Amino acid sequence: MKTRLVSFNIYLCAVALFLAAGCGMGGLDSKKEYTVLHVFLEARNGAKTGAQLVHVVGTPMYVESEPILTEADVNSAKLIDYPDGTYAVQVTFSDHGMIQLDMTTGSSKRLNLVIYALFPPKGFKEPKGEDSFSENKTATGQARISCWSATPIRSEITSGVLVFTPDASHAEAERIVRGLNNMVAAIKKMGQ
Repeated sequence: MKTRLVSFNIYLCAVALFLAAGCGMGGLDSKKEYTVLHVFLEARNGAKTGAQLVHVVGTPMYVESEPILTEADVNSAKLIDYPDGTYAVQVTFSDHGMIQLDMTTGSSKRLNLVIYALFPPKGFKEPKGEDSFSENKTATGQARISCWSATPIRSEITSGVLVFTPDASHAEAERIVRGLNNMVAAIKKMGQ
């Protein structure tokens, strides 16, 4: 079980280094925060199909090996603060993302959308140790840089807007949103 998680996290470590370095993708400014967002579909019969095992708020879940949506499909993100003190992240997807979300949620009721956010701080350096990301802390015990969240699919999402409660503090959720909007701007700038 652990090897699947480790191999999955090695991929995410590479993405973090790519983002933190700000090189290789001419549009990334190393002085800004960026967020990688991957939306996965929970895998049916996960252990039998070779799906990836992840831990969402301490609960093991199997997810399909490829995300159905990424930060490249995002138009914008915002943090919603509710009167009772709770909060959620609202992500509005592009036309492609809206169609993908509609098709996936229409055919997958009773499963979960599993959301991964990687939000390293500016100047982030990869922690030592191959399993450091799964612990959600850097090697020096600094603040978390990633989180997994899940939201059940109760009905088709035709609007292209996904609202979910992240397994993150309010400050981390703000950082996720800020980094995601910076990423969207950078992707648009690179596409010009």
